[in-house]
Amino acid sequence: MSDDVIEEEKSSRSRRRGRRSKARVGVEEAEQQIIEEAEATEIKEGEERIEEVKPPTKIKIGDFVLVDYTIKVRETGEIVDTTIEEVGKNYFEAGKIYEPKLVIPGKGLLLKAIEDELIDLEPNQEKVFEIPPEKAFGPRDPSKVKIIPIRRLKDIEGPITTGSRITIDGKEGVVRSIGSGRVQVDFNPYLAGKHLECWIKVVKVIEDKLEKIKSLIHTRIPDVDVNRFEILQDGGEIRITIPKEAFLLPALQLSKRVLAKDIIDHIEGVEKIVYLENYDRQMFQ
Repeated sequence: MSDDVIEEEKSSRSRRRGRRSKARVGVEEAEQQIIEEAEATEIKEGEERIEEVKPPTKIKIGDFVLVDYTIKVRETGEIVDTTIEEVGKNYFEAGKIYEPKLVIPGKGLLLKAIEDELIDLEPNQEKVFEIPPEKAFGPRDPSKVKIIPIRRLKDIEGPITTGSRITIDGKEGVVRSIGSGRVQVDFNPYLAGKHLECWIKVVKVIEDKLEKIKSLIHTRIPDVDVNRFEILQDGGEIRITIPKEAFLLPALQLSKRVLAKDIIDHIEGVEKIVYLENYDRQMFQ
């Protein structure tokens, strides 16, 4: 074989090796690019996931909060109030509505001592705490225990016995004892001087504006399904159509006035409330 042929063969082999080497480099570069893109995608997705994680909502003054609770007298276990039917059914009259209650810390829809305990709680969190008399219904005032001649009670209907609740001169009191033609009546608030124990659970923190307005309507006019009220917003004006079922409710006008103040005070951007009541011929037939 001639030297020229041998040289050409070597040159051909070298070119093939070069092409294979370049091909390997190209494959390695492509693989590296795929790996880098995958890592970048994972980092981006990770960042998105981190951004989606919101810190727990901690309750603050002015928040709209739905709560379940039970309040009882510490010394006796007597239930004072509750939103739980199983707890209250043996203490309260049939027909009492058991459901989570709207609380706006700082507003006074519940005892201030209870509203204060809600601050910094989170949804689904529970808490048990005691309320001393001075933060509940105050201490008992001995000067409010009066001795009244029994003849002054002749207009009171029904028998008068120890423990009876009676009203005299517009004041309600509890008969503590009866004897020698006189009655001892305690005009202190029934829960004055008592330590209370409270269990409370945060059911939900309301953030949607329409849902906030509905919760206020339900609080002030609880006897009518809140979904029967039509609510429209036009800028700073809220129009509420009162359903016919509410027309004859006692104290409706007062409830509307209080509700209007609630909405203006607690719903940002609202300056005016308009109530609409529609009467048609059918209503009078």
